[in-house]
Amino acid sequence: MKIFKTLLIGIAFFIGIFFANLYSKISLEEDFYLLIEPGMSMNDISIILKSKDVIYMPFFLNQFSRISGKSKKIKAGEYMVSSDESVVGLLNKITTGDTFTREIRLSEGMTFYDVMAKLNNTEGLIDDIGKSTDQLILKKLNSSYLTLEGIFSPDTFYFERGANFTSILKRAYEQQEKKIQELWESRIKNLPYKNIQEVLTLASIIEKEGIEKSMIAGVFINRLNKNMKLQSDPTIIYALGEDFSGDIKRRDLRFKHPYNTYINKGLPPGPIGLVSLSSFKAALNPDISTNLYFVSKGDGTHQFSVTLEQHNQAVKDYQLK
Repeated sequence: MKIFKTLLIGIAFFIGIFFANLYSKISLEEDFYLLIEPGMSMNDISIILKSKDVIYMPFFLNQFSRISGKSKKIKAGEYMVSSDESVVGLLNKITTGDTFTREIRLSEGMTFYDVMAKLNNTEGLIDDIGKSTDQLILKKLNSSYLTLEGIFSPDTFYFERGANFTSILKRAYEQQEKKIQELWESRIKNLPYKNIQEVLTLASIIEKEGIEKSMIAGVFINRLNKNMKLQSDPTIIYALGEDFSGDIKRRDLRFKHPYNTYINKGLPPGPIGLVSLSSFKAALNPDISTNLYFVSKGDGTHQFSVTLEQHNQAVKDYQLK
């Protein structure tokens, strides 16, 4: 009888430890990512969890997953292991495929160089582009555009570890195309655009110029209609690239480059950065005015002028004081 009682106590103790190991909260100094590769067994995962001090006796987790049938339902992927869940909760996560979702943000005004830098610096993404030419990337996107600049939607994109660069670019491209094609089809008449890329080009300049987008668009449309040079500083900055020192010098205005709108009439060859929907809308719905000039007031707004004389006075008032 004494032996039987001792045996019961031992079994109860074992069961208590068993459930304590499985249902108590995980004790961690900081959360970590658990990467489960295809083909990994429950024992492989238990060894990793033991090395991270998530569990102390892999035996309990291995047996529970075997008895419950969950050992055959493990799904590969990346999982967040946090101290606010139990081992059983983690087991449910890795058998239902509740993987950790990463994100990347593409911002308005980014050049394609900036986009690629962001992709390269985002953990969890695979570079499947390498040194591919622009034409090859455009082909992968099934795009008829001539350049990669400005054709991606500025937005936050979510992905799981192992996603590649092309998958992000394709989603950003298709999202943008869906939005702007609808606006292009419903555009007002008599705008000086031959195609949608020209709209993107002007919209990308508007994006960089300021917050009064419709008024700025109106100035540029008026200039295009009069065959005047756009004379937009952001196009100079884009043309200079890494040689831009932070201030536009007088010599920069004479810099020979297809994107320099101080020496070339009309639109530059293509966009100079990612375009927000508001800038695209402004390019298609410009303010109706006779303004041909604008100058920054230094507070984010601009002084708009009809004549060069008015503009020169505005420059004195806001730039040379």
